[in-house]
Amino acid sequence: MGLQIQQLKPSPKLVRNQQGLSLLEIVIAMAVVFLALMGFAGFSVVAHTGVNASEKMTRAIILAQEKMEDVKREGVPPGLIIPLSTTEAYGTITGAPQHERTLTITPHDPMPGLHTAIVMMQWDKGAHTTFLKTYLISD
Repeated sequence: MGLQIQQLKPSPKLVRNQQGLSLLEIVIAMAVVFLALMGFAGFSVVAHTGVNASEKMTRAIILAQEKMEDVKREGVPPGLIIPLSTTEAYGTITGAPQHERTLTITPHDPMPGLHTAIVMMQWDKGAHTTFLKTYLISD
């Protein structure tokens, strides 16, 4: 008995299925991934800007509330007959260099014995503003 060695030939189906990706397919896939990543990068910038604006607005409201609490605790200065206005300029409020705070107390407004107190907050050099308003009774 003799050994017979047969050489196996690849079938045409195997050769066809073993084709790789073409350079064009790879470039297109990379372009799609790149565009998706650029979309996420754009969203990230918008989200960061929104968070930053929200932080500044929240800080402004907290600072206004703190000042209003001080005014309520201290009351209207005795003998006040003309409007009193005090401003804490940009860079003078601890922890809030981008904010400016103005307190205005208008005596006997809207009626005798009742005084209007307004705390106005500005930030980003006046680009944004908010305020709180309350009424105080004379002692």
